[in-house]
Amino acid sequence: MADISDSTLVFFMKATPEQWDYALSLYKEVLKLKAAKRTTKKGPEELINLDTWYQEQLQKIILSRKEPHIILEELIQITKWKLIRGKFRPRLMDLVKINTETAVKKTSIKAFRKLPNISHAITALTTLKGVGPATASAILAAGYPEQVAFMADESMLSTPGVEAADYTLAEYLNYHEQIKNCSDRLNKKNPEGKWTPHKVELTLWTHYLAQEMKPSLLEGMPKADLEKDPIIPNGKSNSHEPNKQSEETPTNDVTEKEQDDSSKELDNSHDLKVSSSPAFGSGLVKSEDSNLDSSLLSEGTEDKIKNNETEVLEEPATKKVRVQ
Repeated sequence: MADISDSTLVFFMKATPEQWDYALSLYKEVLKLKAAKRTTKKGPEELINLDTWYQEQLQKIILSRKEPHIILEELIQITKWKLIRGKFRPRLMDLVKINTETAVKKTSIKAFRKLPNISHAITALTTLKGVGPATASAILAAGYPEQVAFMADESMLSTPGVEAADYTLAEYLNYHEQIKNCSDRLNKKNPEGKWTPHKVELTLWTHYLAQEMKPSLLEGMPKADLEKDPIIPNGKSNSHEPNKQSEETPTNDVTEKEQDDSSKELDNSHDLKVSSSPAFGSGLVKSEDSNLDSSLLSEGTEDKIKNNETEVLEEPATKKVRVQ
């Protein structure tokens, strides 16, 4: 059972289906808070309108076509939605606009056909200019949210085992596996919830930003039912019967040696619990802005670029740009 003060990482591991439902219900309210902090030429309404289009309309458009695909204008809009909702990187948009209509259509048809093999689908999409694993996941999640989760920074940093948003295919697949397992777990506990990877990712995004921008939104989150599962100070449920003292040994007859041994056992028990506590990385996000303005490429990257094995792309001015 998660508490309202818990981090989203703890929420991921402890929250009940009811708490997941509640956090997801805050999505539009949190989106408005995010939109209000974004300064664009069209104001806060731009993000809200783009999000409505992405979440409620785009899937129907994609699946209505004889062969599911997106067109260039939709790729531009998806990228704009991703950048305004997350971290804005204007050069990424310039790269995306270089793609041709034919390339976007053929590549997206190929990618959608490869599902449910997410690795192959993302690899296909990242052949487009300006499209890395994050943007590719946004495209796939738009068409098939029941199979794919979007690679949002906030959602990744809220997922156990994902220490940083590296925007690589390997990191995405690790993240997606955790998200998929979570949606399966929630559906087992509450089949009526109809949880998908995309819904799980949206919920994590919402909880993360609610904690950051307006924690009071989480005050209405369902709490533990103390009648069904009362909690006692040692962290155990009263549903388990306490150990009964032996009727043959009076409480006052405990010897000094037994008290000393008992104290040592408690100390050792405490040390054991502390040493075995799981440690999670802070999940610091690498600054993509610094990557855009520099040419910091790992050893061997130049060869990979020629073989389309990396998401690092070149701008016409020869500056190397790392895309999501």
